[in-house]
Amino acid sequence: MGKPIYSCEEHIEEALDDWVYGVETVPEFTLVDKSENLWITCGYCENRAIYMVGNECSGTKCRN
Repeated sequence: MGKPIYSCEEHIEEALDDWVYGVETVPEFTLVDKSENLWITCGYCENRAIYMVGNECSGTKCRN
């Protein structure tokens, strides 16, 4: 399980590539809540994050 990557629209493909290369699993794409969107920035630039790329599942437990 890796640390989630926050991404703007422009960098979503980079975030996907980095996640798959680093964690070697298919990630979940989650829209960042609009109230949180005000202070969470993209991991590749200073724009506001729109997506969280990550996976909250582990080998023994997965959120429902």
